[in-house]
Amino acid sequence: MPNKPLSELRSDPIDGHKVYIAEDRAGRPNDYAGVRIAEASAASCPFCAGHEGETPAATMEVPGNGPWQVRVIPNKYPAVRYDAVQVAGDAEAPSGAHEVIIESPRHLRDVAELSTDELTRVLGVYRDRLRHWSQDDRLQHATLFKNVGFAAGASLEHVHSQLVALPFVPAAVEAELEGSRRYYQTHGQCIYCRLLADELRLGTRLVARRGSYAAFCAYAGRQPYETWLLPQEHAAQFHELADSELAEFASLLQHVLGRLRRQLGELSYNLILHTLPFHSAEAQLYHWHWELIPRTSQLAGLEWGAGVHINPLSPERAAQKLRDGDR
Repeated sequence: MPNKPLSELRSDPIDGHKVYIAEDRAGRPNDYAGVRIAEASAASCPFCAGHEGETPAATMEVPGNGPWQVRVIPNKYPAVRYDAVQVAGDAEAPSGAHEVIIESPRHLRDVAELSTDELTRVLGVYRDRLRHWSQDDRLQHATLFKNVGFAAGASLEHVHSQLVALPFVPAAVEAELEGSRRYYQTHGQCIYCRLLADELRLGTRLVARRGSYAAFCAYAGRQPYETWLLPQEHAAQFHELADSELAEFASLLQHVLGRLRRQLGELSYNLILHTLPFHSAEAQLYHWHWELIPRTSQLAGLEWGAGVHINPLSPERAAQKLRDGDR
């Protein structure tokens, strides 16, 4: 009987990125295991209630059981800068806008520690800030993301997300759009809708369903337990969500994060929203989704040099662990 291959090469069905599923590499030694972001305290954290003077003035606040529940501020150290004033006849776009969304006045590390009602309000702020920036014709797209933990690039422990609005469509989103166009031109259907239908039918990578939303481990996941969360009905732009649609998604996100924490313990992850560009007329072929990527291993030479990832845990095995809750 032939030996089982050491690795399986998979291509993402949307943008074509390559991943080797290589479970034999899971036992590699790691001298850096256990490295984590240094803990801060509420006494020194600029995002905690009572320290508002240490941050830029808020552009939006949502009231809660305290001085506020969600607070939006311009990033104190922005990657891009926004000029709200446009001189008549000057079509030059700003370099962008960079905001921080502080998701609790309490010194929490993860949105999984919020109540479902609190997380629902956070999701509403995400939607409302995207709506706000979509009204500027000079901006084309916004990436909304969360870095949690040292391995995911977080510099502050306090629970928060960032929004970066840009005057162009990022290459990663454009690659997804191009893959979606090719599939739509051939099949007359959104590739994400087809992909989700297949995942629901097969069930091997399905993690959970909550109301009209579903989560599954990505077929070509770049890291162990990479999970996509998306609506079961076709929807292209996250900022078009109604208030009534937010709570179910909050419940699903909390469930998935809880399952991941049960498997991995101390959890570092990136959570990234993929949504249709603001002024696009291609809503029929794109599907908004969140990509939740636990950072269990570091990117190294093959990832940076060739754009090829190595995943030491198959998505099928990862999904089963998340469904069953075993370790």
